[in-house]
Amino acid sequence: MLIASYLLGYNDNGTVSHLGVDHVFPRRIDGACFELCESSHENPQLHHDLLIYFPYGEQPKELICLPDLPEGAVAALLCDVALPVVDFSCGRNIRVHLGTIHKRDCA
Repeated sequence: MLIASYLLGYNDNGTVSHLGVDHVFPRRIDGACFELCESSHENPQLHHDLLIYFPYGEQPKELICLPDLPEGAVAALLCDVALPVVDFSCGRNIRVHLGTIHKRDCA
């Protein structure tokens, strides 16, 4: 698993438009699936991590964790909005869409 840092892009109205990463995507990004995990980290405030699974990705890039997403990104994902994740190093992007079954509690 690769724990990655990210940048946020915003629309003119202040909503999150995309997440930007750098040198994170594996060579093959097709078939990616996503999971939003909740955790409290010994803190009463809830945190959300975004896990991105690449079934054809090479280690450690077969599973990427974007930790502690800001509320705007979480709100977009929970409202069934497809949020792009862009890898600046290669210009490729994936659209993260959770649906209703990819949210769970993490330890």
